[in-house]
Amino acid sequence: MGIEPPATSTDTAGSTRAPTAVHGRAPVPTTLRTGTRGSRRWRALSYGLLATAFYIGFFNRFAPATFSLPIGRSFELGAAGIGALAATHFWVYTLMQIPAGMLVDRLGVRWPATAGTLLTGAGALTLGLAPSYPVALAGPLLVGIGMSIVFVAVMKNNALWFAGRRFGLVTGVTLLAAALGSISAEAPAYALLRVLDWRSIFVSLGAATIGVGALIALLWRHPAETGHDCPPPGAAAPGGTALARRRAWLGAARQPQLWLVLLAISGTNGTFYAFAGLWGTHLLGNGFGLSGNTASWIITCALVPYGLGSLLVGHVSDWLRTRKAFICLASLVGALAWAWLLFGPWSGAATGLACFLVLGLSSAQVVVSFATVKESVSEDVIGVALALVNMGVFLTTAVVQTGYGWFVSWVSTAPASPATYRTALWLPAMLSVAGLAAALLVRETYPPAEPRQRRRP
Repeated sequence: MGIEPPATSTDTAGSTRAPTAVHGRAPVPTTLRTGTRGSRRWRALSYGLLATAFYIGFFNRFAPATFSLPIGRSFELGAAGIGALAATHFWVYTLMQIPAGMLVDRLGVRWPATAGTLLTGAGALTLGLAPSYPVALAGPLLVGIGMSIVFVAVMKNNALWFAGRRFGLVTGVTLLAAALGSISAEAPAYALLRVLDWRSIFVSLGAATIGVGALIALLWRHPAETGHDCPPPGAAAPGGTALARRRAWLGAARQPQLWLVLLAISGTNGTFYAFAGLWGTHLLGNGFGLSGNTASWIITCALVPYGLGSLLVGHVSDWLRTRKAFICLASLVGALAWAWLLFGPWSGAATGLACFLVLGLSSAQVVVSFATVKESVSEDVIGVALALVNMGVFLTTAVVQTGYGWFVSWVSTAPASPATYRTALWLPAMLSVAGLAAALLVRETYPPAEPRQRRRP
């Protein structure tokens, strides 16, 4: 597909072999994942620290949905202002994906992950201490920059430390940690507001995040530093020059496969994040007449199948040896859920719960999409390839959050009518249909089974 893999790679048993392409698929590089008991402890510690940073980042990402009312009162904001505050994170996160991918591919995991985590903490502190709305906007901006780097670093860490045929499962565990951060930012955070004000919560979160960043700098390890037989950190990419790296990055960006996955995952996850992160409670409350507490619990429940489904889907995908089937099925059910919210009969909270549970479960396919991306490119450009696809997801989220807020604020008279909130669902519904069309064109990439060597008589 225009990207040359490393000349050789090492399998999980310790033997060295050249990657091969089967049925037109991109060669699937593998890296040694064996090591001493001590190295496995370093693997667990390195992974745990990055997963913690990922957890905190997702709390920051979804907290505006829960804190939108007190934040809006503090800065005297309407729907458009709240939408802009939440969307700032996603716009910056989107724009930073490719630079973050290049940074991690070039410098490795430790220092970019450290910087990203520290920026995330600084963003939480900035929002919590902001005296005015313009200053508050800097908080999500810093969090967006930091989390763009953390995301790529986490996925690169997983690719370095874990066997390729378990990448789906490990990514599922990672996204389960992220989902727990999202869940913590919904109903539990709503309950916490009864004890603390929103500013105290963000200041405490920022301090804890900075502490995690310091631990990453001190304790994260590359596999080669712990006894694994793999290229050391900072090893040159194929070709050994900056020009070769740029060519590899451009080769990845030219692959139609990546753009199809980008569209598919944008239709499921980009739309879901926009509502789980901000507009879901407003839609259910103002559009369908539910109480704020009920709406918050519905969004919280929707994040449970997203988290648990990420773990399950990654494992089942590895077991059934398929990626495309899960991407297509998730895109289909996601599109049907948006269509039901837009056109279907409403039977109270049960309808909203059912639709958002389906949307959360369909978004669990992000694990399979990331595995598809990893299996479509060579190991030296995984960071950029994942960043490109992830960029599409959060560009969609930013567009939906901003566009939905504009529609509700300016198309309707104030206060917006319930019909306005429901009519604006055309935006996520159309994007989900476009994602389904792209999903049908995605190529299967699950690594082919390795032929067994016959024993000599």
